[in-house]
Amino acid sequence: FCVLGGGTFGTCMALLLARKGHEVDILVRKQEVADAINQQRRNPLHLSEFEFPPGVRATTDPAVAFRDAAYMCHAVPVQFSRAALTDVMPFITRDMPVLSLSKGIEQGSLSLMCDLLGSVLGEEHPTAFLSGPAFAREIASELATAVVIAS
Repeated sequence: FCVLGGGTFGTCMALLLARKGHEVDILVRKQEVADAINQQRRNPLHLSEFEFPPGVRATTDPAVAFRDAAYMCHAVPVQFSRAALTDVMPFITRDMPVLSLSKGIEQGSLSLMCDLLGSVLGEEHPTAFLSGPAFAREIASELATAVVIAS
């Protein structure tokens, strides 16, 4: 898995996937965040009370983050999603499923994530969207929650 974005929900998803035994690469913007995740096994900015299990690596290099990924979790705020996706487009294969964790409406275009992903990746690209009254800290704490994934 590649998790695009090292914010709260990206960190939460990386924790969950790694706890289930998956290898996860988190693509973050800042080298010092990647270094902290790789060396101290914690994200210094988000959910820092949680230790990453083995199998989680962080990088600022999209070629490294996507190298072994069969799936991508998109966890970038909607206002920055178009630019972030455009930057990593060369590394996203045509058949790589993308799970969007981002919510909201892009200012300017008034696009929802389903519209934004379609316009950047192509309307036929396999996508799914996680939604629900869920909070990353509670999910990372393994508290009960309800979410829906729609495609």
